[in-house]
Amino acid sequence: MRRSLRILLAAGLAAAALTFAACGSDDDTSSPAGTAATTAAATTATGADTAAATGTVSANTASAGELIAALEANGVTNADKWAREIEEYRPYDASDPQLTHLQDELAKYNPDPATLAAILEVLTP
Repeated sequence: MRRSLRILLAAGLAAAALTFAACGSDDDTSSPAGTAATTAAATTATGADTAAATGTVSANTASAGELIAALEANGVTNADKWAREIEEYRPYDASDPQLTHLQDELAKYNPDPATLAAILEVLTP
């Protein structure tokens, strides 16, 4: 439960940073401080942007936010739950592109085949 709260808090802070950066005037982005704020906000969103651009994230190194964003983008319900499970069973063998160990661990939770496929589609070892 605490991990979920931290994830939600981090997502809220990232959203607030993006909103704050977007609310600045055009003059703010031309100044060094405005550029720094815009860069910081863009960096915060990079994980979700990377997942959206590539369609995949690393099961071994992606943050919880990156995992959740990738799973949600692929239509996985309860993405936060599945992200926690992916993190729990790390590390995964980089030479196993099918993530067999992860599949075995997720099978304990009886995901329907479509959900399991949607989870695995967005992950690389």
